[in-house]
Amino acid sequence: MSTKPAAKTMAKAAGLDPRTSGLDAFRRLLREGAAVHDARSTAILTSDDPEHVHQARVAVRRMRSLVRGFSDMLTRKTTERLTAMLVDRFRLLGPLRDADVRALALAGTEDENRASSEAAARRETLRGQLTAGKPLSLRIEIEALLHDPSCAVRGPRRQRLAAAPVGVPASRALQTAWTELLAFGPDLHALSPGERHDFRKRAKDLRYLSEFFAPLFDHDPKKMLKRISKIQDALGVVNDIDNMRAAQATQNATGLPPDADSIEKKQLKTAQKAWSRLRDANPWWCRPPWRG
Repeated sequence: MSTKPAAKTMAKAAGLDPRTSGLDAFRRLLREGAAVHDARSTAILTSDDPEHVHQARVAVRRMRSLVRGFSDMLTRKTTERLTAMLVDRFRLLGPLRDADVRALALAGTEDENRASSEAAARRETLRGQLTAGKPLSLRIEIEALLHDPSCAVRGPRRQRLAAAPVGVPASRALQTAWTELLAFGPDLHALSPGERHDFRKRAKDLRYLSEFFAPLFDHDPKKMLKRISKIQDALGVVNDIDNMRAAQATQNATGLPPDADSIEKKQLKTAQKAWSRLRDANPWWCRPPWRG
C-alpha cells in the first residue's frame, strides 16, 4: 500500500488555511475527494489496472471519514444522505476489489487462473453498472446536496461550528476519532474479526483526518501517522484473509494462500506492537491553530 499522504494532497488542492471556515473546508475537501473518485471510475471503464478500483474506494473512504468527523456540524438528514450516497459508491466497487485482492494473493498457486477469471468477470460487471443509466458524477451529487448551507447546517450550534475557523471542528473530529479508537481496548487479539475490522475503520478515520488537517496545526503528527499506517496495513492483510475464508463457504469460491495462517499471525503481531505504542502517544491536535 502506498504511504503517500493523499488526504494531505487533497487538503493542499482544496486550498485550506487556518482562516477557512469549517463548512467551507468540508465542502472543498468533499469536492476534491469526489473528483478523485470520478477520475478513477472513468479509468475503470478502459483499464484493467486494479489500482483504479482501489484508489476510487480509498477516495470514498476518505470522504466517509470526513462526514463522520464533521457530522456534528450537519443536520442529521444531510449526514444520512451523504453517508448513504458514499456507502452506495463504496459497495459498488467492493466485489471487484475483493476479487482483485484474491487474484493477487493466489498468484503462482493452482487457483491463479480461476481467481484471475473471477476478477475479469467482476470487472466487466462493474463496467456495466457504471455505464447503466449514466449516473451523475459523485461530485455533482455532492454539490447538489450541499448547495444550500441553510438546509445542510441548521440551528445556532451547528451554525457556530460551520462558521468557526476549520481548526475548531477539526480538533473536535480528531479527538472523537481518537477516543473511539481507545475504546477498543489494549489487546487486538481479544477482538473478534468483526471488531478488528471496525477498529481498522476507526484507525482510518484518525489517519485521514490527521492527513487532512495536520498542515493547519503547529505540531507534527508524523509519529502517530506512522503507527496508524502500520496498524492499517497489517490489519488490512488480516481482513483480506478473513474475507477469503468467508468466501470459501460459498459455491465455486477460490481458496486461500498456503501460508495464510502464518501470514495472519505475523500481521496481527505487527498491528499489536504498533497499537501498544500508539496508545502511549500524546495527541498532537490539542493546541488548535489560533492564527490569522
